[in-house]
Amino acid sequence: MNYRERCYKTYITTKWQYTHSLSKGEYDFLCKIFKKQYQSVLPRDKKAKILDVACGAGHFLYFLQNEGYVNSFGIDNSQEQLDVAKKMGVKNLSKADLFQYLPNHLQSFDMIIANDIIEHLKKEEVLGFLDAIYNSLLPSGCTLMSTVNAQSLFGNMVIYCDFTHELAFTPKSLSQIMRVCTYEDVMVYGEKPVVHDFRSAVRAGLWWCTKKILSSYLKIERGTGRNFWKMDNILEPRIYVVGRKPDAK
Repeated sequence: MNYRERCYKTYITTKWQYTHSLSKGEYDFLCKIFKKQYQSVLPRDKKAKILDVACGAGHFLYFLQNEGYVNSFGIDNSQEQLDVAKKMGVKNLSKADLFQYLPNHLQSFDMIIANDIIEHLKKEEVLGFLDAIYNSLLPSGCTLMSTVNAQSLFGNMVIYCDFTHELAFTPKSLSQIMRVCTYEDVMVYGEKPVVHDFRSAVRAGLWWCTKKILSSYLKIERGTGRNFWKMDNILEPRIYVVGRKPDAK
């Protein structure tokens, strides 16, 4: 048994139960956050076919299905995590390895979600993973991925918080590999604090001030580029990338 199989087999009992409550309250709370984070990028058509790759304990699928996306599906190779998702009422789950599942579902999905998975892959696996997602998308379909941001102030803390993490990305390297794999309209952005009550509003205000200070430091340390090169000061600990498969020709 290799290290991945050993770690993923007991991912809930050796990691997640120490970092998450895995309660219905947690799932419902995240629904409020996800709605504000993802509403602008999710398909308007509630019948769109959406696949959540490496869906884990099903937090995002729980959100999608509560929002009425009736054709949302999830795959994961950890039965322990899928059992938790099923306990929460998440539907359309399958135990599967993504590298085997995706080639068997070519041009099948309007959108593919890949939250917090690409950092678990080795460098030689990353482009194959992005190609597999691309090939499983319908023409004009899109993918949304999230990962840790090595450019953030405490990026190393996030990168090394999981033994199975292999890689880290900056906004530049993440957008680079998306373009290498021929995605179009590539957009990278940071996970900003979501305002949903007074405490979160205070946090969002403090983060805005903190980011201004950090961005000023970077301008001093690296210069402004003077319009010769682009400076991307995305400093949130987590970043998202959206890419689209071109329309059929």
